[in-house]
Amino acid sequence: MREAVTEQPLLKPMAKALATLERHAEQVVRRWMSGLTNARLEGMNGLFQDARSRARGYRNEANFIAMIYLIGSPVGRLLDQAKST
Repeated sequence: MREAVTEQPLLKPMAKALATLERHAEQVVRRWMSGLTNARLEGMNGLFQDARSRARGYRNEANFIAMIYLIGSPVGRLLDQAKST
């Protein structure tokens, strides 16, 4: 594959991608075998961002943490539903 790619000037970006894949092959295979993703972290980050936008004007960290728990917990969903009705 490398020979076919390096001989074609238009395929130089492909050759660079192939070299990167070869350099990181062990990490790529390890990631696919583990099945882990950062989806949960991204979900938690969304909660934190939502809590930060709702917690504007609160004076201390404890209130911010309480807001995170309220948003992330089932109780928070019940409170949101009560507001909308």
